[in-house]
Amino acid sequence: MRFRRPWFLALLSAPLLAGCVAEQTHKRPPSPPSQARISLVTITLHAILDEDHNGYPDTLNVIVYLWDDRYPLPLWADGSMTFELRNPADEPIAEWEVPAEVLRATKRRDQVGAAHVLSLDLRQATTDQLPAETGMLTGRFVPSGHGEPATTIEPLAIRIGG
Repeated sequence: MRFRRPWFLALLSAPLLAGCVAEQTHKRPPSPPSQARISLVTITLHAILDEDHNGYPDTLNVIVYLWDDRYPLPLWADGSMTFELRNPADEPIAEWEVPAEVLRATKRRDQVGAAHVLSLDLRQATTDQLPAETGMLTGRFVPSGHGEPATTIEPLAIRIGG
């Protein structure tokens, strides 16, 4: 079987030409509000670690995003945070307070935007030797100065214990 070169070359060059047609223009997001009014907190889990190597997870590495409903991307804002971990019976397991100066020091920028990267150590709030169950983590942001606190709408389910 013999291929005609023009047809064969057209077949090979089609993916290259398609890339040229699919160029996109990227728009810059609008400017953030001059003063953030945080209305929502979202938490994602980056990793659960067993730093003391006793077979029980003890450190929850989380990423926190603060949202102002007037702006499409997460923002940084001055304030403090409280995290609470509850068991399936809705009983508290652990609570962490993160003061404003500590929260300010956790600022990072990731693929989503402005973020806070934090480590929550179970051993500082309780023990890491818990029964194996799913804990529900919530966060509450309290702005410095004035403004209403903002919380997570849905808790983040985290497998804890051993």
